[in-house]
Amino acid sequence: FYRFIICPGKWIKVWYDRLTLLALLDRTEDIKENVFAILLVVLVSLLGFLTLNQGFCKDIWVLLFCLVMASCQYSLLK
Repeated sequence: FYRFIICPGKWIKVWYDRLTLLALLDRTEDIKENVFAILLVVLVSLLGFLTLNQGFCKDIWVLLFCLVMASCQYSLLK
């Protein structure tokens, strides 16, 4: 098992090796990149809200639009 450090002094046991765990989580240590990604996620959600509020999408296209927005946000946060 691998000790995954949550914060200094706190850790949990994970039954993966270190490389598999890092590939799975892919943590970014740079604070500027994290803040920029969060700002982009907020921008995607605001633009998505405005687009849905204006009524540009109807029927099944609303579902597809929401799926695309969710995949964009997931990719940005991962």
